[in-house]
Amino acid sequence: MDGDHDMVDDYDSPLTDLEDSTGGSEYSSLEEAFSESSGSEYGEETYKKQPAKKRARATKALDTGIAPVTKGSGRKKKTLSLIVTVPIDILLEIFGLLEPADLLYLSRTSKAFRAVLLSNSAVSVWKSARVNRGGVPDCMPGMSEVKWADLLFGGSRCYVCGTKGITRIDFGIRRRVCTSCLKKNLVYKPNFSSKFPDLDPIIMDLIPFTNIGGWAHGHASGSKFFWSDDVPKMAVQLGMYQKDVHMFKSGAKKRLEDFKQSRKRYVDSVVDHAVVCNAWVDEDRKRHLLTATGLRRQNEELIEARLVLLGHDANDVARMFHHRAYAMDKEITDARWKRLLPRFERDLSEVKEEQRLEDQRDASSRRKMHLREMYGDYVQQLRRPLVPPSESFLKLCDVADFINSPPTVERESEINACRGFADKFPEFCTGYINQTKLALTQLLGPSTGVSQDTLALQNHGINAPDETVLQLATSVFQCTLSRPFPLITWDKVQYHKCPSRVYYTGSRATLACTFSISQSGIAAASSLLSLVGLDAKTTTATTMDQLQCHFFCSNCPPKPENGGSYRMAMDWRRSVIHYVEESHAEPRWKLLSAVQLKVIHGSRPPEFPRATDLVWCCNKCDKHHRKPVNKAAVIDHMRWHGIAAPTQGVDFGYDMAPVELPPLGTKIFVTPPQLPQKPTKNYRCKHCNGSRSFMLDGVKQHIKSKHTIGSPCEGTDFCKIK
Repeated sequence: MDGDHDMVDDYDSPLTDLEDSTGGSEYSSLEEAFSESSGSEYGEETYKKQPAKKRARATKALDTGIAPVTKGSGRKKKTLSLIVTVPIDILLEIFGLLEPADLLYLSRTSKAFRAVLLSNSAVSVWKSARVNRGGVPDCMPGMSEVKWADLLFGGSRCYVCGTKGITRIDFGIRRRVCTSCLKKNLVYKPNFSSKFPDLDPIIMDLIPFTNIGGWAHGHASGSKFFWSDDVPKMAVQLGMYQKDVHMFKSGAKKRLEDFKQSRKRYVDSVVDHAVVCNAWVDEDRKRHLLTATGLRRQNEELIEARLVLLGHDANDVARMFHHRAYAMDKEITDARWKRLLPRFERDLSEVKEEQRLEDQRDASSRRKMHLREMYGDYVQQLRRPLVPPSESFLKLCDVADFINSPPTVERESEINACRGFADKFPEFCTGYINQTKLALTQLLGPSTGVSQDTLALQNHGINAPDETVLQLATSVFQCTLSRPFPLITWDKVQYHKCPSRVYYTGSRATLACTFSISQSGIAAASSLLSLVGLDAKTTTATTMDQLQCHFFCSNCPPKPENGGSYRMAMDWRRSVIHYVEESHAEPRWKLLSAVQLKVIHGSRPPEFPRATDLVWCCNKCDKHHRKPVNKAAVIDHMRWHGIAAPTQGVDFGYDMAPVELPPLGTKIFVTPPQLPQKPTKNYRCKHCNGSRSFMLDGVKQHIKSKHTIGSPCEGTDFCKIK
């Protein structure tokens, strides 16, 4: 095929034009080859020439046949000077046992080896090397063994720009090219005419193409893409045949047609062979991965065995390979093992420390989980919602030391040790409650008039604080985590259920409430005490409860209802809550008179507490004092005491502390409501002689239905009874 060889051999590869540089000469020995010049070593676009100084040294050494000697070295240096005496046929026999990559490396070591390996007598050597590699496809059509070996095994550089790491070979265009160069040099079939307007489009049928990797140049895969440099070269060859046709040379048309058919067959053969080559690449990659995996596994087992023989724990060694990545694709020689051993021992130390810290974290996490669960079970049994957070318990010195202690092998021993801390729960909760009481007492000092000396004495008795101040009617607090709802006395504080707790998971002790003084609540309570003539510094909430006084809020106007108006009569606790919720400027109250109180006590007040509230207890025993029940349950319990009709307040009662809210109050009408007037029958039918009386609508309906008068008139058909 004319022109085929010239076109397919034009590559920007490291072995470009190497065959041409030998001139096809033969050598009887390598010594003769060393005396000849072999032209340029590599292509100019991809690789640069070696520095002149280094080339001069190598040439001098080869010319003289004497290996250079390093100054200051007493050891005899190895030399390859005698290799020039080896006959060339023996060298070729030796080279025939190698693989293509090895021959490529040899051809790049010196000009002499390069000349020998690129001579005509070395073609069989390259074929044998391809067979030794195993499964390598035959050369691409029109491609020499040397260039085929260079394409497959010559490195991973881009043929155009020299970029490293280009592993994919495009057998359609017979090049190894990076994505950037593909975008610059590929020609898309639809825009061929715009790219080459002066060339015959038949050229696209005469040059090889690729139809894979369309993503690299912005078009879908499956189309034809041509290497731009191949187009003008083919245009030159095609132009020579077309020129002969235009000059009417004999047989020119037939030669042109034969050339086209030959090129089309060549393109078809390239396409078919590309399929074979791509399949081989996939299989070779899989084989390489399997080989590399097997070598890595073998090296890993070898290294593990050696490290265990050195005294390292097998589990630590296995963990090191699991958490560290090593290049295990080379044979572990003694020299390499000597270099790698310090790194392995350093990594083993790091892995051991990491594992120790991980075991410590796991043990601490387990212990915290067990302690939280036990603490959560304990606080669930308490009636008071106010309990210290579990995190505070975990921060206690002895508890924290246990949590952070080294892990033990026996898990059961850790659980038993956690159970031993359960005895500390009551003391811990009691201390937390006492500290909260003292803190609230100190907050009340300026508001209630308690002297600092009294507070100092209470601070000394932290285990048993005085609750006198906390039970005063003016001891009103509020939770800082929720809305400013008044909590009257310590009883309400310890049973406070914070609404914000519902947004947290886990134990009730996850979130700790903090409390402050309710200034508006204290102002309301003080004004109520002043109204009934009691001292705000000494009157307790229980005393106010026993008075059973009710109050009107003078800040709120009467509310209309049924033509009248009313006010809400509230007890003192509801009055304090009302003042805080309504945010009045100042407390203004009116004490209900005895007559009004009689109305309240005589009417049926709202149920308080409700029968379904779990606040009811038996007064004959302590069964329900730690766990109150509903009213029906406690009445049923009274039968065990032989009381068939128990009396509330005598035989059983309720604990007021857990009750969230007092009753809303009772309506007291300031202006009586107007009762609706009963309609009277003061009309009589004139057509009837009876004495029957009707209402206005009734008499009209009577006349219509009985006397068939459609529109009855007063005076004529009916009249009003005087």
